[in-house]
Amino acid sequence: MKSLLILSTIICSQLIPGKKNFTEFIDPTGTYILKGEVQKNRIMGHSGEIRVKLLDQNKVALCFYINDGYPDYNAASFMDTLPYEDNTARYNTNPGSGCTLLFFFSYLDAEIEQTYSDPVAGCSFGKGIVVSAFFKRASYDKPIIQDLSTHGVNP
Repeated sequence: MKSLLILSTIICSQLIPGKKNFTEFIDPTGTYILKGEVQKNRIMGHSGEIRVKLLDQNKVALCFYINDGYPDYNAASFMDTLPYEDNTARYNTNPGSGCTLLFFFSYLDAEIEQTYSDPVAGCSFGKGIVVSAFFKRASYDKPIIQDLSTHGVNP
């Protein structure tokens, strides 16, 4: 009976109008890896890396690399300082392009999502290179923020 009372109190407290949902702040500092599947010494599917360093509560330094794997190994990368709010970093590829890359951070991974007004444009990276994906956190250490464009696989 006591547990039922506690449960109903918790549920009712979530329904009170005007009460803000609290999102716990996550320090995204670390390195995140996306591994493609290796078949016959070839990387099949997307692989990549995200390195993030929290600069202050509302700003991160981020470097990003992704490639689409065999057969072309087309790649996209950037390095920039981005706004960080609600555990999300936003990268606008070109002002006015209608394209944004969103990086959603949790304790164990980072999810990348692409929003765009023109799906053919590929956010200036080329069609099909940048995809929505989960990058697993490989390290909580402060990474070196550097250009990762030569980080890829040489076919």
